[in-house]
Amino acid sequence: MFAFIAVFLVISCADEKKENEENEIKALSFSSRTIEKRLDDCLPENGECTFISLTYPVAEDGNGEAEKINNEIEDLIVRTIDFQDEGHSEKPEELAENFIRDYKETANDFPEYELPWEATVIGKINYRSPSIVSIKFNTDMFTGGAHGYRSTNYLNFDPESGKTLKESDLFNSDFIDYVEKDFRQKKNIPLDTNINSTGMFFENDEFHLPANIGIKKGEIILHYNAYEIAPYSAGNFILTYPKSEIEQYLKIHEEKTQI
Repeated sequence: MFAFIAVFLVISCADEKKENEENEIKALSFSSRTIEKRLDDCLPENGECTFISLTYPVAEDGNGEAEKINNEIEDLIVRTIDFQDEGHSEKPEELAENFIRDYKETANDFPEYELPWEATVIGKINYRSPSIVSIKFNTDMFTGGAHGYRSTNYLNFDPESGKTLKESDLFNSDFIDYVEKDFRQKKNIPLDTNINSTGMFFENDEFHLPANIGIKKGEIILHYNAYEIAPYSAGNFILTYPKSEIEQYLKIHEEKTQI
């Protein structure tokens, strides 16, 4: 009888352990994915090759947050290359196919057109902590015209919920005044003059933070891409602040463990 009870308890414990393992949620993780398409199997390293290459992080596991993060990543890539509005349904795979197709159509419509198109997106985890995942995307693209297009974009996420962290989630309302004062000083724009008085073109003549805010260990990066606040010839405007210098403006305070 005692032997039967012992066997029963062992089997029950084993079944419970197996059930717990099946119900256990794996922690959020990231892998990398690359999608490449080339016209007529040309080799980009040899030049004169129309191609598109997309490399970006893919969130995995977690408790539903991975899907939210992946949707935002794919949306950014498609909007960057295809200049579409938010909310479209195109995926990176379709984007790559359409890029090559559009070039073929252009070449067929204009037989004298010989310039190859190129598009490269490289996305990687720029910073990771228990409270923030920051992803950086570098894009280089040429589809004709006087010059190509180059940009740096950032996406910041709450790894627990998958929520995209906006400016208001990262900084308090006083931060913009701090940055404007610093920006004016560095660009020699007097405090008592219009922010656009020296050739900038901030919308509605009001200073604003950039669309892309990067986070690294120990610092915050404010990245204005070309065309965002000034002519293309002016290039990018980048402001970098140590976290220790702007701690009073930060809403999210980091724990000690970072990647």
